[in-house]
Amino acid sequence: MLDLASMVFGDFQDNIVSTFGNDLGWLVGHALLLGTISLFWISWVNREHIRTESGWNKYTLFELATIAALTLVQYAIYTGNFGFAATASLGVAFVGSMTARWLINVVN
Repeated sequence: MLDLASMVFGDFQDNIVSTFGNDLGWLVGHALLLGTISLFWISWVNREHIRTESGWNKYTLFELATIAALTLVQYAIYTGNFGFAATASLGVAFVGSMTARWLINVVN
């Protein structure tokens, strides 16, 4: 049988197969793949409805982009200059970004 799930999921599919066995693992992996493709397809078809009814506007997207950029800058500093571990750096950077956002919202 053609194993598309192994090509897409890689080691994750190997974990699924080791958990459920060969036949059921193949079925579970391909069901996950089909579900993921279906979710993307539904999102694409309904993108206009999602855009208009989500309540998000340009300000929300700008705020998310600012938080992501600030987090990435802090992450680069923590891992590059200070030599922190990647996971710890990401956590500290995200908390720092959210704290800065909270302080700005409180001051305004």
